[in-house]
Amino acid sequence: MPESYPFPTYSGLLEPKHYKKIGSALWLFLWCVSSTTKEIERDGVTWGIVLGNKPLKRSELAEPFGVSERTVQRWLDDLETHGYIKITRAPYGYIITVKNSKKYSKERVDKNVQSERDRTKTSSPEWTEMSSHVDKSVHSNKDITKINNTTITKENDPVDIIAERFIELRTIQEGRSVYPTTKDYEAIARIVARGMPLPQTIKLLEQCFAEYKERQPNGAIKAFGYCEKYIMDHYDALVAREQAKVAAKNVKPFKSNNSYKPKGMRSKPIRTEMLPDWFYENEQPKQPIKEKSPDQIAADQAELDEMLRKMQEREVPNNQDELARKKAELNEKLKILRSGS
Repeated sequence: MPESYPFPTYSGLLEPKHYKKIGSALWLFLWCVSSTTKEIERDGVTWGIVLGNKPLKRSELAEPFGVSERTVQRWLDDLETHGYIKITRAPYGYIITVKNSKKYSKERVDKNVQSERDRTKTSSPEWTEMSSHVDKSVHSNKDITKINNTTITKENDPVDIIAERFIELRTIQEGRSVYPTTKDYEAIARIVARGMPLPQTIKLLEQCFAEYKERQPNGAIKAFGYCEKYIMDHYDALVAREQAKVAAKNVKPFKSNNSYKPKGMRSKPIRTEMLPDWFYENEQPKQPIKEKSPDQIAADQAELDEMLRKMQEREVPNNQDELARKKAELNEKLKILRSGS
């Protein structure tokens, strides 16, 4: 059995243990290997990105082999179940990555790879056409790359990166392969639209799963909407904290002599020139009362008699009680005047 093929792979793939698992899905797997456009390493595993992570429909995958979409679906299920590939279900198709990809391995021996001429001669028309399709797709699609230990370039799509990490965390949590829904992608898009830094988003996403596991060890996060609220709330809190730190630096400190007092305890100097005369009434010494002379007393008595006469002329006869009261008051005043006090 030859050790190399028209497209990069290894003959060990055709061993009985693999054939029993893969069966006729081998053809789709070999196509995935041939269509790998980039490799990334994640947690010690090399993943081959198929056609630059372009979402592929079942009809597109069925066309090169002349089989039905149902057959393609069965192949995909078999390959995914046995861990040969990883599938991300996107709104417009399947995003496929090949596990333990060796297409671009540096340790590959060059002598085991045929020349481009031999490969062209032995390749079927279908593979030649698909290879041309790969070349066109490489420059028009974005790759999903690892966040940790991998540099994020401008060609990466944050939505795909977040979705990929969400899938990994859910798969670990539930112990089976899971895939994001359309609503999950919509929630992820809202996160990206907020302008959150991608590394911070991934960190909060992982933190969300970790805290959920502590609270509910037997539970599972079913939708990204749960993570969306967690990420937004914590990110807003982080932003508010940073803004508070900046604002605190711009605040002038209070004087250290403790001269500041609350509004109700402030004391201001009183302007004495604006005070009325009665303000110091209690502080003024009492003036002695001067005794009136006999002439002054007689004049005051005459004045009071005149006032009494006028009042008697104006009074109505029926109001005798009031008249008597006023007379009594005047007589009392006359007594005071006569006594000279």
